[in-house]
Amino acid sequence: MIIRPPAKDEFKQVINCLIETRGADYYSALYYDMKWLDRNIELFAAFDETGELAGIAGLSQGLFNTEKTTGCLLTVRPAFSKHGIAKQLIVHFTDVLKNREAGAVKGQVVTTHTEAQNIVESLGWIPTGFLYGARHGKNALALYTGKLSGKDVGPLYIHKDITDIARFVYDKLGVTADIQNTGQSGETRVSRVFDAHNRLLYIGAAECGAECGDDFESSPEENTIVMLNLNDPSAVYGYESLREAGYAFCGFDPLGECEQAVFYQGNAPGDMELTEQAMMIRDEVQSI
Repeated sequence: MIIRPPAKDEFKQVINCLIETRGADYYSALYYDMKWLDRNIELFAAFDETGELAGIAGLSQGLFNTEKTTGCLLTVRPAFSKHGIAKQLIVHFTDVLKNREAGAVKGQVVTTHTEAQNIVESLGWIPTGFLYGARHGKNALALYTGKLSGKDVGPLYIHKDITDIARFVYDKLGVTADIQNTGQSGETRVSRVFDAHNRLLYIGAAECGAECGDDFESSPEENTIVMLNLNDPSAVYGYESLREAGYAFCGFDPLGECEQAVFYQGNAPGDMELTEQAMMIRDEVQSI
């Protein structure tokens, strides 16, 4: 099996791989657009000895950051399943990131897909949280992080309610974090990204004022996910405002351009198939 970036004239095979395996409406329409894929996703394709495309994976930017460190589009055609190709693709793009001296690799795994969860856990990735309602407003995604190089994250401003689980996650990652339970309010700065395909509103909270609850309001028919910047001293105020606004704490998205806590408001899906590690994180966040 050879893994390499697809050539321009092979992008049609990439699109066909997505359609054959996932259907034509699993992703938003952009993901089936060859020009958009070429501009926005760093693609890797696995070819067998005859040159037939067997599967694909890519690296994309995470929400509210510019680094392409998040694995995406992991897809293996049915005729090539059960041959370890998915793991080979993940190892390949992880090695690419290691060669670039990236600090971490990320992944978002559908919580009804324990096989993929087992693969990334076998590579040392850690489940750190969930994005509820992030797939068609129904399924949740489990957030995974793999540490690639040593990194101390410095001061993190984390509310006392979630200090214990934060220490657990960062200890599992082998990262030193200076957790502070107090901080100071700032000027509220949020950015919004609406995912029309999944009817999901993402809010990135870079800084929070003491009274910032109105900034987290969303339409009742939308599911909403807030990413709270834990590097900023105002994060303690942000946590309190989010909980008062009815948001549930869902875990962490660590070792990115900033450290983030995840919150959710909406109708959380009930069906999740999780590994033992992921189930433990789910139980912890649901107990808060």
